Amino acid sequence: MFEFVLGYTAGQKTATRAASLARDAAVADGTRHTNRIEDLEERIDQLALILRGMWALLEDGGVTAEQLMAKLEELDMQDGVADGRVRRGPVDCPSCDSKVPAGLSKCQYCGADVVTDDHPLGDI
Repeated sequence: MFEFVLGYTAGQKTATRAASLARDAAVADGTRHTNRIEDLEERIDQLALILRGMWALLEDGGVTAEQLMAKLEELDMQDGVADGRVRRGPVDCPSCDSKVPAGLSKCQYCGADVVTDDHPLGDI
């Protein structure tokens, strides 16, 4: 009987510790997601400011809203799909000429560095 009580008590302590660890992990995961959301919100705010500045410059230069919309439609179709999104396609490796998927900085075949975005706002 003593072994049963001792085993039951040890099992309860283990279960309590496991639940505590699970709670701590959930809190840490939630914090990580909260930080990611805050980072994304900051990037959106930066982009909104950049867009306002660019539009002010364009308006000062005589560009109309209709011209802007036509250009946006043209840019949207560059990937072949009118979906209001910019999709980056694969780029050619400068060393072995293989296709390197968007998002990779090195060729998966030869390891050469690959420039994936040379746009001045590419890092935003």
